[in-house]
Amino acid sequence: MKKILLASTALVGFAGAAAAEVSLSGYAEIGISGGDGPGAAQFETQFHNDWQVNFNFSGSTDSGLEFGGRVQIEESNSPSAINGGLVIDDESFFVSGAFGKVTLGETDGAFDWALSEIYTGTSLTDDHSTHAGAYWFTGLDGAYDNQIMRYEYSFGDFGVAISAEMDDDTACTGPACDPVLGDGVTNDVNFAIGGKWAGSFQGVDVGVGAGYQDNGAISVWGLSGSAAFAMGVSVAVGYADLDGIPDAVGNGVAVDSWWGIGVAYTPATMSALTVGVNYGEYDATVAGVPDPSGWGIVANYDLGGGAVAMVGYGASDNGVSANGKGEDTWSAGLGLSF
Repeated sequence: MKKILLASTALVGFAGAAAAEVSLSGYAEIGISGGDGPGAAQFETQFHNDWQVNFNFSGSTDSGLEFGGRVQIEESNSPSAINGGLVIDDESFFVSGAFGKVTLGETDGAFDWALSEIYTGTSLTDDHSTHAGAYWFTGLDGAYDNQIMRYEYSFGDFGVAISAEMDDDTACTGPACDPVLGDGVTNDVNFAIGGKWAGSFQGVDVGVGAGYQDNGAISVWGLSGSAAFAMGVSVAVGYADLDGIPDAVGNGVAVDSWWGIGVAYTPATMSALTVGVNYGEYDATVAGVPDPSGWGIVANYDLGGGAVAMVGYGASDNGVSANGKGEDTWSAGLGLSF
């Protein structure tokens, strides 16, 4: 696969344009994973493999205007897919210049763009970042058709962005109608705004972000912060007010807010190794419903050449993991970048 991908880079010239490039990159995973559920459908320990191919586009005009984008094709191993299947995902394109950058497609809204997650490293089935207390600052993105337009502008260490996702609903009746996009009701534009700053303070690399999102019925806001110290330790914290989103956790629990903290360590004498731990907790809106929470741990070792050995574990309380493997989930194997 690696030889095919590297040999598939293509350069294409256009009249009136300086140059345009289309290239391929790929990623694959091999290993083993396990869990304890959910419910009666116990998750058996099993082999895991997954892959994706990215089509990367870039170019510039004679006047210096830059444009590009990416389309991702991946194999779906989800339980809902019969014998697997191919999924086209994360397709988005951008135009940028002195005015800033405009991106349209399956991209982050300004809320998600501005806020940093608390998770470090990666695992085969994201066990460390999919427990019942995990949150990724997705906000209200994807509430309609997941076609998001984001404008961003950077000045010095600061960056700001605004975004919108429109409900392009059409009238529809009958049981076959999509309950979100085909209910015959046009909802308000899903609007978001966000800002972030990154810099150095007394030898510590610091980053902060803030975001707000509103679709006329629900509004959310969030804060994030991180600090990376010279001794190889980094800390990240986050908070989100979720306005009673019905299914923010992925298991049907309505929640008012979330908070989380993550800590990572990369030893100075072993820079290829990174270990991270995190904890997150939601505040459930219904009296008597326990607050979903969880913690995760991950270890990555860079083998060089695009190969990373990875181990991940996630434990959930008052809920199950978003990866569908139950309350306690784990995985181990290799991530291969081409």
